[in-house]
Amino acid sequence: MDHDNSLGDGVYFAMDDYAGLVRRFVAIAVDTLILIVGGVCLWIAIWFVSFQFDPAFDPSGLFFIAWIGLCWVYLTLLKRSRFRTIGYRICGLKIVTTKGERPSLIRMTARMLMWILGPFNLFLDLIWIGADTERQSLRDCYLGTYVVRYDADPIGVAPMHLTRYTAAGWNLAYPRVCRPHDPKDGTAWPSNLPDG
Repeated sequence: MDHDNSLGDGVYFAMDDYAGLVRRFVAIAVDTLILIVGGVCLWIAIWFVSFQFDPAFDPSGLFFIAWIGLCWVYLTLLKRSRFRTIGYRICGLKIVTTKGERPSLIRMTARMLMWILGPFNLFLDLIWIGADTERQSLRDCYLGTYVVRYDADPIGVAPMHLTRYTAAGWNLAYPRVCRPHDPKDGTAWPSNLPDG
């Protein structure tokens, strides 16, 4: 029986190479702390400069724009680069696409916005990471990214198919690499493999 390969092929990694729940939570916590400290330093600098020119000026709007810019640079530009965020460096992680490539700025921006604007949140993402076979968050699933160990290399290429899940009132469908069953490590992927 022929299978639909219109979504192309994607890479997969060894199970130990995917970032687990604890490692991802630590990276998120560290990066959040960095952004908070950066925001405080930014607020002090903007307030000090604006106070020198006009003590009556309210720098809140200027700070908000600058802080959003700082968050974007840190969570998209830096995270996708070889330098990575401080949280990713401490935890030894990197982010790649399901093609094994560095994610584009557009994809990383969409990933950041999906967390800020929804429909997913940190709690739902962490639950999904704990239950997902390849430890992807829901944002990762929809945007075609993996968070893996920094020194990880793909171990194979497999077709991508549309995978469907129904859970807690959600009906989800997204492209997924359908890695083969490996009897040596006990991994089975019945929900990802096409019938036939």
